[in-house]
Amino acid sequence: MTVSRNHYREMTTNLLLAVVAILLALFIIFSSAAFAETKADEILRQADRAAGSALSAKRTIERNEQFKKAVELYGKVGGDKMYLGTPQGAIALLKLAVLQKKMAALQTERKQETTHLYAAYETLKRLVNIYDKPVRKLEEKLTRTEAREVRRIVDEAYRAKEEVAGRLDKINSSDWKYQLVDVLVRATGRIPSFSYWFAIILITVIVKILLTPLTKAQFKAMKEMQKVAPLIKKVQEEYKGDQKAIGEKTMEIYRQHKINPFASCLPLLIQMPILMLLYYTIRSYEFQFAKGTFLWIGSGLSHMASLPVMFNPGSLVWFTAKNLAEPDLLLVILYVISMYVSTKLSAVDPTQAEQQKMMSIMMPVMFAFIFAGFPSAFLLYWLVFNILQTAQQYMILKAPAGEATVVESVQPQANPDNSGLTEGDSQKMKVKAKRRKLKK
Repeated sequence: MTVSRNHYREMTTNLLLAVVAILLALFIIFSSAAFAETKADEILRQADRAAGSALSAKRTIERNEQFKKAVELYGKVGGDKMYLGTPQGAIALLKLAVLQKKMAALQTERKQETTHLYAAYETLKRLVNIYDKPVRKLEEKLTRTEAREVRRIVDEAYRAKEEVAGRLDKINSSDWKYQLVDVLVRATGRIPSFSYWFAIILITVIVKILLTPLTKAQFKAMKEMQKVAPLIKKVQEEYKGDQKAIGEKTMEIYRQHKINPFASCLPLLIQMPILMLLYYTIRSYEFQFAKGTFLWIGSGLSHMASLPVMFNPGSLVWFTAKNLAEPDLLLVILYVISMYVSTKLSAVDPTQAEQQKMMSIMMPVMFAFIFAGFPSAFLLYWLVFNILQTAQQYMILKAPAGEATVVESVQPQANPDNSGLTEGDSQKMKVKAKRRKLKK
């Protein structure tokens, strides 16, 4: 009987301790949440004061200092994981975007105005990507009142985003690059399912045709490298482990065939500014591309699933985008495949076989992360350009080498006067003999 009572008391004590532990844990959780909420509200008040000072400042230096301070404070709430998904986080991002938009209106130079407007657009896009969810989904982590408040903020962000996009599009419309794309879109009737992607592909094809001479020079240099590849491979086998000898013999082969191993780099460097100009042409028309679709982009499959973009918090890449202004994962995958094929075809130097093999895998993966958050209009241009480039590369590199047998032309030839010595060794011996005579 005594044992039963002791056992009962022990069970009761353990139960009470468990209840106290649960209540204490709940108290800590709710206290932490309340403290975090209070802290966020305080930071937002400080940010509001700094924003007000920035907008009312007379001197540019003071305005910029207060603006920087406000951006930092809003960023503490809007960008902190602690407040991610909370009303405070959404409010911080909206207020930051509003401040950036107002700062743009105060600028006297067009470049500074555009910079602030693009910053506001990116902030609003981030807000929408994080918080644009149905109320029912938001209520899983928030109260009904908080969920409705977040939805209100998202709706306001959409309106502000359209306003900022309209202003940026108006500014860009004075640029000749914008006007070039607009002429092509207008000429084909501004048809959403045709005009916009057709303009991208047409511009890409024209630029590729103009760059063809440079491309040929680049790939012809690669082909010359392919011709001597068997000789270099033989040198590697003969001097295995002696990197210095391999390097010297390889450069000797290049000299004999008048090959510059860096000849393919110059045409590529000349092309880069042109390709960057094409990128900025696509970028200047970005907000109009929101009206365009392409095959699966803008179809019934749009916005079925999305993934967060690595290294760019708040950005999303849709598996199938809604329009050509949004990122599209399927285009990214197609581009990675095309780049892998292109990189494999470019592997022409046997001395760097392992590095080239690694690059053929690493480069496409790296570019996949870089381009994941880019508008699908840009990805479409880059994909088409890379396909055309790869086709040219294949035709030039895989073409017959010609009548001359390169391998035989560089084989060391035996000297009949000196059995067992190559012509190169014989020449060296003659030079040494002349030097000895001069010394005497």
